[in-house]
Amino acid sequence: MKRFEYEDACIKCSLCVTACPVYRVDTQFPGPKALGPDWYRRHQAGEVKAMEHVSDCTFCQLCENACPVDVPIAHLIAEHKHVASESRRLALRDYLLTHPQWLAMAPSLVKVPKQLGIPLGISASTQWPVPSPIQRTNRHRYRVRRQQASPLPQVGIFVDCFTRGFDSETFAAASAVLGELGYATVALPAASHCCGAAAYASGLLGEAERSARRTHRAIRRVSVGLEAVVTLNATCDDTLRVEWPRYFGLHLSTPIVPFVDFVLDKASPGFFEQLRRGSIDEVIYTHATCRSKVARGEGSLFALMERASDHEPEILAISCCGAAGSYAFKAEHTKVARALGGHAREVMGAPGVILTDSGTCAIHLQELTGSETLHPARWLHAQLQRQAVKQ
Repeated sequence: MKRFEYEDACIKCSLCVTACPVYRVDTQFPGPKALGPDWYRRHQAGEVKAMEHVSDCTFCQLCENACPVDVPIAHLIAEHKHVASESRRLALRDYLLTHPQWLAMAPSLVKVPKQLGIPLGISASTQWPVPSPIQRTNRHRYRVRRQQASPLPQVGIFVDCFTRGFDSETFAAASAVLGELGYATVALPAASHCCGAAAYASGLLGEAERSARRTHRAIRRVSVGLEAVVTLNATCDDTLRVEWPRYFGLHLSTPIVPFVDFVLDKASPGFFEQLRRGSIDEVIYTHATCRSKVARGEGSLFALMERASDHEPEILAISCCGAAGSYAFKAEHTKVARALGGHAREVMGAPGVILTDSGTCAIHLQELTGSETLHPARWLHAQLQRQAVKQ
């Protein structure tokens, strides 16, 4: 793993503290400055090993986005988590939760009674995902079919762990939408793999790198010749595009593009006109996930909905919703996670549908707000289907 850049550049401006969503709702949380650059300096000097509450960081990276001198604050906190000692019970829990590719192979495991997870420290009050009703997701392999004879340009869709196990409707919808844009699609990778994001966020840095390298090998060869690798999950997208090259030295020759950005770039005015004809009268809220905010701000998803709907969308005025990968599923974080996500209900002026580019954010927000929460690919596909019925 590469050494951090600018780790000692902190100027103590505390903008990271102001941006931290956890600091605003948890009075015991020391904040990103204390747990990141301040801790790192003291640790390098041999003064301290680890501090309390370091695991309460969600790894949203909003602190890094606020930093004027590019200190990798969240990544320093991940290093802090790495050296912090945990009980064997929590260490086992974190190891299991940070390998979502295993759960994607057997999604029916989430049907066990929630009480069975309590001894491991898994939250019994957070909504668990539901296995996808589409049969193909109950198998852990996707067939990679390169359509060599097809005249259509081909793109790969990176199938993240959540989509593979619990939301194959999103994969099917994204494939259909890209088909409308004139692209043949390939599912990547063929077998269940994790990009390493979940392990990195929990401080399992070595495991994060191993997962990343396995996934990189699995998609590197089959992605050659594709026009792009389209991502459906903002966290995985940022991991592939930013953390892989910066911290693991991993690169793909094929461009990595978020689904929303790909549609905005490739769709014709006629495509959006067709969507607007199929739209229904509903309030649309857009929630860019934390990693999406860091990479692109609120703009891309909101811009897509502005073009695709006759009704002006609204930005869901919250920062981190509290899902943050496996964060909300850990019992000790349930209260903070619900405080973060519960704010969404307060800021919604009227009932409506929430669109977000993360499966875990979707189930968390839907539980806390009672509003239907979808991936934008599913919403776009539904509008196309409605228009087809009208015709």
